[in-house]
Amino acid sequence: MICVTIAILALIILINIIFQSSILPYFTMLKYFPNTGLVLIILVALRKGKYYGAFFGLALGLIQDILFGQVIGVNALIYFLLGYIVGLIQRVVVVENIFIPILSSILATIYYNFSFYIMMFFLSRNIPRAIMIKNVFSIEILYNAIIASLLYKLFTKIFIIPSLSFGKR
Repeated sequence: MICVTIAILALIILINIIFQSSILPYFTMLKYFPNTGLVLIILVALRKGKYYGAFFGLALGLIQDILFGQVIGVNALIYFLLGYIVGLIQRVVVVENIFIPILSSILATIYYNFSFYIMMFFLSRNIPRAIMIKNVFSIEILYNAIIASLLYKLFTKIFIIPSLSFGKR
């Protein structure tokens, strides 16, 4: 069962990287496009828990850093922490509620952009504050919320947990 889950997660990473590098740049609005990796980490963490979410985020972040990033490790660290934190709330909230992934994606987008710019500042990358504030509260929040609501039902079907019920008919 664990091997099947890891294979599914690896396939999701591969599809996301292909989608993000080839198709997604054509769907920009005001020079912004959705961060599908961020949304996938949220959905995996909500469905599978903190460990799967954290290591899925680490793997996806490292691949994104190697292929697209300025500095290797920034996305990996942010995604790792994000997957772990969202996975922590998995046992506390009702995951079947559609508003949980939407709200999580909104908060995670703000967290990601803010953390990214803070890390870039400490790595001596010059990023003007106006651009940082504009990017933190951008159209990407809306994009990610829409993608999260669309992919949520798919992830519910992929990571369904079978249950047995012994009761009256």
